[in-house]
Amino acid sequence: MDFPILETERLILRQLTPNDAKDLFEYFSLDIVMEYYDLATFTHIGEAEEVITTFNTEFENKKGFRWAIELKDEKKVIGTCGYHNWFHEHFKSEIGYELNPKYWQKAYMKEAIQPILSFGFEKMNLHRIEAFIDPANISSEKLLLSQGFKEEGTMRDFFFEKGKFVDATIFGLIKK
Repeated sequence: MDFPILETERLILRQLTPNDAKDLFEYFSLDIVMEYYDLATFTHIGEAEEVITTFNTEFENKKGFRWAIELKDEKKVIGTCGYHNWFHEHFKSEIGYELNPKYWQKAYMKEAIQPILSFGFEKMNLHRIEAFIDPANISSEKLLLSQGFKEEGTMRDFFFEKGKFVDATIFGLIKK
């Protein structure tokens, strides 16, 4: 299967390539972006290259999809969004995303996530899409609620990240 390209008014959602490493490093190297991410803040561009390889390997192994969110006007990758932990036998997957802070509060992630949710239900045959977020990540919570996700509860000390246990609030979206 070829990697699907999705398009919105302002964005092209496409497969990440090694050429995107510079754009990813620009924001993966910022503590504010990595605060709720399960990776340490990047310190060299090689880490961005590795994360691109990881996302593309997930696709090749039919375990997920991670789209580059490219701004049409600037031909610049401003974030990524997609699926991981795809359990085919349970018709469910987990969604994840991040965005360069220069582009926060401009509804880019809301614009990107809509066709990705449709793709999940229609093409990946998902029945359930999950998101696990830090309870303090209010922006992420607002995004998920705006897309119809329901908060299902908070799991205490659910992940071990950056040397400490952290809670995770789970959100779910069921196919209509």
